[in-house]
Parts: sequence; C-alpha cells; structure tokens
Amino acid sequence: MGLLALILLISGVAIGLVKLTRSTINFITKPLTNEPTETGIQIQEVTDKENPIPIQTNGTEPLKVELKDSKFNSSQIIEYQGEELQKFEFRPQTWQQFISQTFAKEQAQTIVKKVKRGIRGHFILSAIKGHGKTTFVELFAQSLGAKLIQRVGKQVEEDELLNIVNEINTSTEKYVVLFIDEIDTMDWKVLKVLNPIIEQFKINGKKIKPFIFASATINKHILIKTNPDTLDRIPHHIQFIRYSAEDIAQIIRQYKKELYPEENVSEEVILKIGNSCKFNPRTSISLLEDFVVINDITKVLKDRNIIKNGLTKLDIKILEVLNEATRPMGANALAMRIGIGENQYLREYEPFLVEFGYVARIPSRVITNKGKELLKGVK
Repeated sequence: MGLLALILLISGVAIGLVKLTRSTINFITKPLTNEPTETGIQIQEVTDKENPIPIQTNGTEPLKVELKDSKFNSSQIIEYQGEELQKFEFRPQTWQQFISQTFAKEQAQTIVKKVKRGIRGHFILSAIKGHGKTTFVELFAQSLGAKLIQRVGKQVEEDELLNIVNEINTSTEKYVVLFIDEIDTMDWKVLKVLNPIIEQFKINGKKIKPFIFASATINKHILIKTNPDTLDRIPHHIQFIRYSAEDIAQIIRQYKKELYPEENVSEEVILKIGNSCKFNPRTSISLLEDFVVINDITKVLKDRNIIKNGLTKLDIKILEVLNEATRPMGANALAMRIGIGENQYLREYEPFLVEFGYVARIPSRVITNKGKELLKGVK
C-alpha cells in the first residue's frame, strides 16, 4: 500500500510538471500583441510620409499615446492657484546664447541642412554632466520647428518604444526629433529593436515616419563595448569640449542678466566662480545662486568645501592618499581609503583630476608633480 501511494505521488508530480512546462512554453511563445512580429512589437504604420494622417483606434478618435501601466495620473493633481511662479532658471533660447561649443553648433547646422534635404541626421552627444546636452538638443529641434520627444534611456522598455513609434507616426509636424538621454542606461535588447528603426525607418515590414534620432551620454565607452552596432548607425558623433574659465564667466554674466539683473555681482566674483567650479556650467550657476543670497564669495566656497582651483576637500584627500602611497593604487582601493564607492570616485572625481594633470593612470593611480605642488600650496 505504501509503494502504491508513492507511485501515485510520483505520477501526480510528473503530470503537474508537464502541465507547468506546457503553460510556461505557452507563456513564452504567446505573442505580445494580437499581430505577432519578430520582436513582439505592434506598430501603427505611418500612412503618408509628408503628411501623416492620425491613426484611428476605434474609427472615431485618434490614437492616444500614454505610458503603459503608469501609476502617475497627472489628471488627479490639484493645480496650484497661488501667486505666479517665479522664473527659477534660464536656458539659452538661441544658438548665440549657447556659449562655446562652436564645433558642436556647426555640426548641428550641417545636420539641419541634411534633414531638410531628406538625408538622415541622427547624432549622439558625448559630454560631461552639466554641460548643456539637453539644451543643445532643444535648440536643435527648435531650429527645425520639430516635435521633440524626450525620454531617459532606462525608462524605455519595449512597450514604451511602441508608444514612442506610434507617437512619431501620428505626429502632424513635418520633423520629429526623438531624444534619448543617458542612452547608455537603455536595455541592450531594446536598442537592438531600435537599430532597424533608425537605419531603415521600418520594422518587420511596417513603415515608420522618418525622424531624427538624438541621444546623449557621459559614458560613451559603455556603448562602444556593449552596443557598437547602434553607434555605427549614428552618422554624427559630437564631443563637447570642457568649458574654459572665460566661457564660464560669460555664462554667469548672461545668467545673472536674465534672472538677477538687480543683484550686484562684481567681475572679481564672477572670475572667482569661473575658476572654482571645475569649469562646469551647472556648478557655476549653483555657486552664483549661493552668492546672490549670501553675498560673500569666500563663505560660499567654504560652505561648498572648495579649497583651490575648484578642488574640494575630498579631491585633496584623494591626492593626499596617493601622495602617501608606496605604489600605484587601483580605483576600488583608493575609493575605500577616502570613504566613497568606486563608481562615485570614477564618475565624480577621477575625470577632472586626470584631465587636469593632478593624477596619472599607469594604469593604476599615482599622484603627479602638479598634484604634489598643489598639496604644498594648501597646507
């Protein structure tokens, strides 16, 4: 009786496993849409290249593009009814107001001419954070009179890519710019789906309205390693240069004029900020805003832990650790010694220290003579 029960038990488990396996296979192989394609994406096909007609979903209303399963319902927001919101920031409205980056702006003008001739004008911006990548793309779209669709790479999954494609196909504007910021954070599988779209404006035989694919990254090396085929499909690779102290001073003057025209900010303070922000526009503007309320540039820099040449206390600690080291240090060991994570060190500190000659990589890290001289000056 015991043996018979054991046999029945084993048989029941086996039957259950078979059913589970079949249901799993059915789940995996079931099309993601009612109209199966290679990628599982259902595309609303563009009907007219020059004058697309909004696609009907039920014969009466145009397709509404929404984030699938989004839990953020903006219609439920109780709108602020108080005083008019003040202007908190200034963004360049023309190419003339976009300071420096002459080569990049010339490339943008070339791309605009290509697009107007019906030639693909995809581009990728590679730049340090805070250097105006988003503003650059906004000005580019404005110069074309184009519809601008913006996303962050890690937000774009396959279902959202479907929404984007349908938004492009149903747009009434002649030109559309799809801007993916932080493209290096995008799922590689989604990028593979995107490849034929940006190359041929087709996917699985369905036409897509020609558009300009713009992207930006501070980690282009990741794409070179993981998605070189996507980079190969982008004809224009634009590299921003580091801003100079003079560029930063010009940016500060313009920002002050637009937002704080009544404030007294001397040229000495402007130049001091320009040399204390690691030549980063975003940081310089933040320092200017601090000065507007504190009115003491020495206190502003002290509160930000800025010691000299834009270097902070943590930068100085990095140099001190390397100066005391008996041999070159790896990034992880160095980061642990100064009390931060390796990724934070590599992203926020090392690029500036290496670029401006305070630290050298051979390939591990060593302090340079310039770094040693700086330490002598801050003691």
